[in-house]
Amino acid sequence: MQTISLSTHLEASQQVAWDVISDHSLYGSFTGTSQVTLEKQGTPHTNGVGAIRVFHVGPIRIREEITTFEPPKQMAYRVLSLPLPLRNCRSDLLLVPCEDGGSCTLHWDSWFELAIPFTGGVLRRVVAVQINKIVAGIAAEVARRADSAS
Repeated sequence: MQTISLSTHLEASQQVAWDVISDHSLYGSFTGTSQVTLEKQGTPHTNGVGAIRVFHVGPIRIREEITTFEPPKQMAYRVLSLPLPLRNCRSDLLLVPCEDGGSCTLHWDSWFELAIPFTGGVLRRVVAVQINKIVAGIAAEVARRADSAS
């Protein structure tokens, strides 16, 4: 099992950060994909448990299913289809409010198994680059929303 973990301080409340991480329509701008669509709505929220979001990267489709949706603190998903030799991919995003009450920390943990032995180093780097890109986009959007609210 391969693991990638990172934590990022966000200069906004847990609720503002939640509004960003739980909105699938924003992820296209974070990932550089042409768009992210909702294939299936979740419950009880549209982006909640059971929602299937699809990342469109040219002709490639990456499908993810939301498995945990606990506003405003935790969201998790599993990858249903991915054009990389990985299996059992899943991620957990946890927002922890900071003591100041005006900021929070995003903890992102991802796990996956290798479909091809001895490719862990390369594939871990590929996945880590993509996660870092998404987290940077989340942080920028959270900061933009916090600035426009003040």
